[in-house]
Amino acid sequence: MKNIPWATVMPLLMVTLSCTQAQAITITEISDAGETLNTAQFFPSGSQPLTAISGRLDGDADIFKIFLTGGQTFSATTINLDTIIGIPRDDLLGYPNDLIPDPQLFLFDEFGKGIYANDDSFSSAQATLPSGGFSPTKSGFYFLDISSSGYNPVSIGGNIFPTQPSAELFGSTGTGGGFPLNRFQGNSATSGRYTIALTGVQSTPIPEPSSILGILAFGILGIVSRRKRETSG
Repeated sequence: MKNIPWATVMPLLMVTLSCTQAQAITITEISDAGETLNTAQFFPSGSQPLTAISGRLDGDADIFKIFLTGGQTFSATTINLDTIIGIPRDDLLGYPNDLIPDPQLFLFDEFGKGIYANDDSFSSAQATLPSGGFSPTKSGFYFLDISSSGYNPVSIGGNIFPTQPSAELFGSTGTGGGFPLNRFQGNSATSGRYTIALTGVQSTPIPEPSSILGILAFGILGIVSRRKRETSG
């Protein structure tokens, strides 16, 4: 049997996946998301609302490449039922809660330039990028970053965002705000899990590997069958 080129199979796969019913989805961090633009975990754009991202920080930062639709209001927050009713973890006292105790959130444009950021919100140590703080004028990819307080994004010019007062919603007015994200720096010895609730983010679900194989097998068999009929005819 002749090899079936991926150029033939992949369009079939994409068409099949695009036929899934539109519904809200949540995504869990795969392995460990990177903390640079080039190593960000990427979520393809799609028609389904992405309502939450869950993951874990271990003294680092996680960056996610997300798709925002122009004209839709964006928001992100780590405030949820767990963070409201859970016992705040204290590294010194050893409270058992494994939630990250003091996260901060950052949004960057497709070129890595800072848009806005927050550390503490609503009298809590949880972070919020509120609706109304930013609405994209055109659709495109953006970078959503999360890190522990004290571990901050910097460019070649210095800190991209101010760090005080921590309860403020910051624009990229730091000394390095005019340049794209280069790295994170600072002290962050804390670790724990997080969930970022989202609005205004569009993505596609990630199918199970078995589902992908099944779709590919079905598509390849169909192509082979059609070619046999054409040859015999």
